[in-house]
Amino acid sequence: FKIYAEMTPARTVGGDFYDFFLIDPKRLGFVIGDVSGKGIPAALFMAVSRTLLQAVGLEGRSPEECLRYANQVLGGQGEPGVYVTVFYGILHTDTGELEFCLGGHNPPYLISPAGELKAIHEPGGVVVGLLPESEYETGRLQLTPGDSLFLFTDGVTEAMDTQQHFFTERRLKELLRASGGRTPW
Repeated sequence: FKIYAEMTPARTVGGDFYDFFLIDPKRLGFVIGDVSGKGIPAALFMAVSRTLLQAVGLEGRSPEECLRYANQVLGGQGEPGVYVTVFYGILHTDTGELEFCLGGHNPPYLISPAGELKAIHEPGGVVVGLLPESEYETGRLQLTPGDSLFLFTDGVTEAMDTQQHFFTERRLKELLRASGGRTPW
């Protein structure tokens, strides 16, 4: 497997984050998230969220258990109405199986080597840290050699050019289809 990640904050500090870490020699944990709000409060909530998800993930818990636990802990940590959208996945590096859980985050895209694109919507869940009793479900997907998984925050689709035009989901899909079979960088 190969990993490539990049983040360019719109402001000096923000609430978007990503992380990846080896749970054990055959499992890679990875997460992407986006905290509601901007500035220092979002950045602080992001730091707590990222640290919490990594700590729980390193215990080897399933994606749904990680999000459930993070949701319970984060529910009382921030300002009212502050939450984080999350996609957490575990890649079994020996088999290509992907276990994942969505917590209100933009669905990632699975890209085949031929450029076929599939949004991973299900199973979906609610944002993390807002409703303490929320339930989450682990989904499973079999990746094959040459497949790519593209994770992103709404900062990509909501980025604006100098004429104040959004990048949009449509343009993102066009770009991803054209990238099939190529390395991410």
